[in-house]
Amino acid sequence: MTDVGFTAQQRAGALMDVGRHDEAVQVLRGVLAEQPRHAGVLFLLARCHRVLGQYAEAMRLIDQALGFAATQEHLLVEKARILLAADQPGYAATAAHTALERSPRLWEAHALLAEALLTLGNPTRVVLARRHADTVLELAPQVPTAHLLDARLHTRMGRPGAARAACGRALALDPSCEPALHQLALLDARQDLTGRAVRGFTATLAADPQDGWAAVQHAVSAAALWWRLFDAVALAAVAHWVIFALLADASRLVRLATALLVLPVVAGSALLTWRRQPGAVRWQLRRQLGARTVAVCLALTLVALGGLLLNGLAPAAESPAGGVSTVLLLPACLVLAVRLWRQSARRAGPAARWLGYRVWTRLAARTTLTVAAGPQR
Repeated sequence: MTDVGFTAQQRAGALMDVGRHDEAVQVLRGVLAEQPRHAGVLFLLARCHRVLGQYAEAMRLIDQALGFAATQEHLLVEKARILLAADQPGYAATAAHTALERSPRLWEAHALLAEALLTLGNPTRVVLARRHADTVLELAPQVPTAHLLDARLHTRMGRPGAARAACGRALALDPSCEPALHQLALLDARQDLTGRAVRGFTATLAADPQDGWAAVQHAVSAAALWWRLFDAVALAAVAHWVIFALLADASRLVRLATALLVLPVVAGSALLTWRRQPGAVRWQLRRQLGARTVAVCLALTLVALGGLLLNGLAPAAESPAGGVSTVLLLPACLVLAVRLWRQSARRAGPAARWLGYRVWTRLAARTTLTVAAGPQR
């Protein structure tokens, strides 16, 4: 390599480190015009085009580099990255597997193969991805990416506690690791820990303000936090109705006092929740007031409050007030039942996946042993 080519690659690498990939492309194109068969320049140029989302051009360049330097494993690793980014996990797995045939201890190839198998998705491939992820942890324990892959696999296999621990190890190595913050926030959102989720997405956006997916999830989590207010009021209304339906001889004063007591309790809980949120979360919650889902949430919350207070007056079932109380409480109860069902299903999901993978791996192990023992008989 000429001194000019080496200097140009150093300059391009510095530009890529600060996210100026368009400028790095121009620098590398200038070198490529003079040295069209330079595999190192083609490799860096392919990486720039991958980051810019220009996957077809990236593939053309990396294949061109492989034509000149087919034995260089890092070119196959980059090809696997491009194919994964282009949503071609099957071909990415093939490229990573070829790299491992040439260099079995190349941790990046193990990681990309695990990513590809995880994306392909059936249980057998996920279990195989788990083995490659364990190899990555053995070869590169000080790399945050290794622990992020571990977290993704634990999440897929229904082990949220282990996934959180893996994200914690990644953050211990790099406290500003945006993918780890994002993964933790996603775990909180999937487990309906809405307050933690919205704070997690706030931290994710602080680490990477350009993360559009995190911005969307931030807004969704903020809306979910508003719905927690409805859950509290609706649960109080339903509990009040059930308790005093069983205590038919309770006086109207006791019923009304109990209903009115709910208001400061709910208001106090909402205030504590509000004060616990950082400034960015409060801003998002205010912003969500204009969203349709939050408007529906607040309307249903008022309906549940109205039903609670009317029920506290202990109207006769055949009276107009009794009819209005029933009409107000019925939609709140139905919506609350649907929400509780969905939350239960989401919380049961990881346990079901964990059990499914345990059963699948044991059946697969028995099948393997049976096939292996067959010829000996």
